[in-house]
Amino acid sequence: MASLSQSKLLVWIGRNLLPSGLALAAVILALGWLFVFRPEFARIRQADRTARLQVERAAKEEYLKKLDELNAAFEAYDAEDVERVRAMIPAEEDTPGLMAMLEAAARSSDLQLTSINFAAGDTTGIPSVQGLGALNISIGLQHGNYQRFKLFLEALESNLRLFDVRSANINPVSASYSLTIRAYVWTASAPSRATRL
Repeated sequence: MASLSQSKLLVWIGRNLLPSGLALAAVILALGWLFVFRPEFARIRQADRTARLQVERAAKEEYLKKLDELNAAFEAYDAEDVERVRAMIPAEEDTPGLMAMLEAAARSSDLQLTSINFAAGDTTGIPSVQGLGALNISIGLQHGNYQRFKLFLEALESNLRLFDVRSANINPVSASYSLTIRAYVWTASAPSRATRL
């Protein structure tokens, strides 16, 4: 009897060994996935995300530090100096103001202003300062000698508005002068001082 029950057991094991073994392997793999691999993958993903967030945080802290330094440097400037720089390089072209200033400089130099032409800014040679633009101005003058022309240039030089002389043509026979100058303009809005005052 023992041999019969032993042989039935061996027959049953022989028939069900492959499916039972596969089922047992599937259960072991499922439990391993749930309790070992899945938490490990989650931990690796979290560590990767944490590392990326730390790098991002460090970059933003560095940016904030630079902003704080720039703000401290800005705060260190005297309000009068800031306003003087804003007058030298205004936030708008102000072509009527430029025309009035050029007319006054011509009148004080005893020259006749014959033409003024404004053109889009030529940025050749401008330092790469973000937000800094230019306005080209062509001026025609006449009825004066070279000394009067020099007085006109001195009036431009002493003006609070910042100008660069790009070219000058002098015709001594007809006592006429043509001048191309460049005025600077902030194309991006500058920080306001009103919050400090």
